Amino acid sequence: MNQIQFTGICETAARALRVDPSKHEGRYSFWLDEIEILMDFDAAEDTDALYFYIDLGETGPHDRAEVCQQLLQLNLNTHGHLRGAYAFDGGSSRAIFCGELRDAEALDGEFVAEMLRFHADQTRTARDVAGLRAAESGGILLTSVLA
Repeated sequence: MNQIQFTGICETAARALRVDPSKHEGRYSFWLDEIEILMDFDAAEDTDALYFYIDLGETGPHDRAEVCQQLLQLNLNTHGHLRGAYAFDGGSSRAIFCGELRDAEALDGEFVAEMLRFHADQTRTARDVAGLRAAESGGILLTSVLA
């Protein structure tokens, strides 16, 4: 995959999901049912994978340890079921789901849209369990240290 193919996949996926994508420094971000999703591709790192990050929400300073513990438990419970892992970005105080879609040459926008919808639905439990606030800060993934 190259950057042009990545752009085509992101734009097709956004149309299939009926969302408006925002492009920033080669990455795409959009809101799906009040959940921010960031899509990334780095040809220098891996030309066979597309990465995505789903914002699960912000944690308060007193809740971080508990949220991190719950995210680790979710990783154990979903190991092998999801194509990614739950994580915590200390720089932004955000819980996120980091995923990847491999075999980039076989990916198309419709399939990516289905996978993003699936993962957004699967991560709803993580937001509910951890009591996270995802939609309050808006656009945080584009400025996050992870992005």
